[in-house]
Parts: sequence; C-alpha cells; structure tokens
Amino acid sequence: MPSRRHPKSPSAPSRPAAAQPARAGGDVQSDLERFAAALKESERLDRAKRDREQQAKAAAEQAAADAAAHERSLVTARRDLERAVEAVRHAKQVGKGRAEADAAWKVAKARVIELETGVAPAWAPKPPPEPEVEATEDVDSADGDVDASEG
Repeated sequence: MPSRRHPKSPSAPSRPAAAQPARAGGDVQSDLERFAAALKESERLDRAKRDREQQAKAAAEQAAADAAAHERSLVTARRDLERAVEAVRHAKQVGKGRAEADAAWKVAKARVIELETGVAPAWAPKPPPEPEVEATEDVDSADGDVDASEG
C-alpha cells in the first residue's frame, strides 16, 4: 500500500516577528534563572554532602577516642585488680588487713567486670554517697547575717 503522508498543519498560529524576539529574551532570562537556581541547588547539595562527611569523620574520630579511653581504663582496672589480689595474698600471709584487702579486691573486680560487660555486677559495692552542699542555705544565712548586723 502506498504511504499516506499528509503535510502537517501548524497546530499553533504563528506569531508576528516582533513578538518572537521579546519571547526569546524572556526565554534567555528564564534560562538564566533556571541555571542560577540549579547552580545554587547544586552548591547547597555539595555543602550538605561536605557537612555530612565532616560529621561522619568527627563521629568516627570520637568513637576511636572513646574506644582508646575505654581500653586505657580497662588496662588500669586490670592493673588495680592484680594489685588487689597481691594485697589479699600478702594480708593472708601476714594475718592483718584481710578485710580491707578483700574489700579492695571486690571493688577492683567489680570495676573490671563493669568495663568488660558494660554492666556492674549485682554484688558490686555501692560507691559512697557524695556529700551534698546546699548553696541556697549558705546564701540565705549569709544574707541573714548581713541584715542582722545592719539593723
């Protein structure tokens, strides 16, 4: 069968020649705006990527520093445990200070277990409570003294 090619008719009416240069200028302007927006978006994405990489690097460095500090703490705790064991042996030989040496061993052993497992054992001795200093009473009493001496 023969081909049925028909000439295409223009779908949009042609514009006058004077209107086309204005449109071309508008297209150039919108092209420049789109390019500038794309460039800004690209810079924003690059900056965000660099920030994420810096944060990941900082997090990795912090994790490495934390791991090194944990390892140093564990080495120190094991050394303290060895000293405590030697102190218990010495106390048994001498016959004095066995209770203090056993208490020191218990503290040292609990510290090693806590560093190795992340959880303190149930039998671990509780640390002594820190004395609480109430600054508000000191301030009030100082103000009261000043008021009493003035009046």
